[in-house]
Amino acid sequence: MAPFFILGLLAGGLTLAIFHPDAFGEIPSHPFGVLSLAGFLVGFGARTANGCTSGHGVCGLSRRSVRSLAATGTFILTGIATVYLVNHVLV
Repeated sequence: MAPFFILGLLAGGLTLAIFHPDAFGEIPSHPFGVLSLAGFLVGFGARTANGCTSGHGVCGLSRRSVRSLAATGTFILTGIATVYLVNHVLV
């Protein structure tokens, strides 16, 4: 099942690139390795938290889950800290 999902993602991106190439905007200014590491860390965090940001933020908070409240707060604070570090400290 996973190979079909990945092939669908690639086919969708390729189709969009052919028919609407300006949808992708500018090329990222960060090296490919940094972007790959960031993607890996997002997947690792979602796996560790037993859910993604939207799952905890929308579904978990609407069920008044304390665990989802803690996870969503952690996601937000980590995002704020990461943006600050990348844009102000590591530059």
